[in-house]
Amino acid sequence: MYRYYDKNGYKVMEYDFSSIASFLEYLDNTPTNTSVFRRLESHGNDYGFCQTHSFDEAKDLCRYGCHKDFDRLVSLKYTLEKYIKMSRMKQKQYNYYVGYVPDVKAYLEGNPLSMLNKENPKRKHVDIYYNSAILGHVSTEQIFNRGAVTLSLVEILENMGFSVGLYVFTMSSFNGQVHYAKFGLKSPNERLNMQKLYFPLCHPSFLRRLVFRLREETPDITQPWSDGYGRTCDDRMIREIIDLKDNDIVICQPDEMNVLGNDIVDDANSMFDYINNFKGKDFLLERIKKEEGFQKVKRR
Repeated sequence: MYRYYDKNGYKVMEYDFSSIASFLEYLDNTPTNTSVFRRLESHGNDYGFCQTHSFDEAKDLCRYGCHKDFDRLVSLKYTLEKYIKMSRMKQKQYNYYVGYVPDVKAYLEGNPLSMLNKENPKRKHVDIYYNSAILGHVSTEQIFNRGAVTLSLVEILENMGFSVGLYVFTMSSFNGQVHYAKFGLKSPNERLNMQKLYFPLCHPSFLRRLVFRLREETPDITQPWSDGYGRTCDDRMIREIIDLKDNDIVICQPDEMNVLGNDIVDDANSMFDYINNFKGKDFLLERIKKEEGFQKVKRR
């Protein structure tokens, strides 16, 4: 779950949580590193910064679900999908001895292959890494648009026959150390649950209370982190720390992806272009454009 190691000139403090439940359990049962953190930002009183009144409120919203402004995320996602041409994987049907439904014609003709079955081709896999760490100037409109496009991207890929894993992560650096935490939100065989994903993807308290608390409990963290809790890592540094496969997709800072928060369709195209055009990587969406007919979002 936690390890401390050297990589590319950095001292990396890495957490890997298989679920949000395991993350919250860890927070509840791990002592604070009081030698570094004497003033706990995770328990601060700045509602405007955190959008919650307390650390316990943030935990409850993460554990049981957050409803405030959830309809806003749903509305954005549905608005975007009006303009997306969804491609769907077609399963080939064939006659066999066993199957999911009888072929009446084949049965009446005495054909022993009188059941219809479907091919289940091996699904390609992609993991999406969503950076929940945000800079202080990022607007709520940028956060919500980035979240809505990410959820639509998951469904686009699954409709095309890919299995998709979704991970939220945060990564910050300070004084030669990197604090990296990854949280499993959706396994490849799990259906997309927007209510479950809403708080980690879109609510500032996930980072500014819960992940801050994780930093306050980190054993190898050094004194400079107590002043500001680190600097948010850019896409270049993220790729130096995370061992990404060719198919993996990183959803990074809204500003880096040119997500402005003004128009959901424009922001979707900016995100898809950024993913496709990242230098030095043969990203999945570029191959989709060539092989599967994936196109930019167009207004009808």
